[in-house]
Amino acid sequence: MRHSACILLIPALLIISCKSDNPSKGAIVKPDPIEKPIEYTGAEIPGIPKEVLDRLINKCTFIDYIFHDLPFRLSQSEDPSIDQNIGFIDFNRPIGRLIKGCKPIGRKFFQINGNIEYDVDVYLSKHCRYYVFVDKDNKPLYANYMTDSAVLFYNNVIKQATGKSLFDK
Repeated sequence: MRHSACILLIPALLIISCKSDNPSKGAIVKPDPIEKPIEYTGAEIPGIPKEVLDRLINKCTFIDYIFHDLPFRLSQSEDPSIDQNIGFIDFNRPIGRLIKGCKPIGRKFFQINGNIEYDVDVYLSKHCRYYVFVDKDNKPLYANYMTDSAVLFYNNVIKQATGKSLFDK
C-alpha cells in the first residue's frame, strides 16, 4: 500500500527516457545566467567512489524517493529503471563543496535486498543540481552533479504529478 501512488508513475519512467521530436517538450531546462558568483559552503566533499557506484549498479534492487514538498513518492524496482537512475549521477563531476542557499527537494534511498544502503539528498533548482550521499547522522559522504538526463527526468515526473515544472517562473 505504501507504494501504490508510485505505481501510476512507473510507466511514465519508461516514457520519459524516450526522445521527443518537439523541442519544447523534453528539452533540457538550462539554468538562467548567474548574476553573481556562486558561493560555496562547508568542507570539501569527495565524489562518489567507483567502488560504491559499481556496487549500486551490480546490487541495487530498489530505489525509493520521498519528496519534501510534493504530494507523492516514487519507487523503482525494475533493473532498467534502477540502472537508468544510477546513471543520473555524473560520476565524472564531483561537486566539491555544497552551493550556499541550496536545499534538497527530497531524499533517495538505494536498497540492496531490502536494506537501505545509501541515503542521498537530491538538490534540484535553477542553480543547484546535484546529489549528496549522507551517513546516518546526515553528514555528507560524497557529492556529485546530476546529469542533464536527471534534470529532465525529475522535471517531467514532477510536472506529470503536479502539473507544474520545477522551473516555472
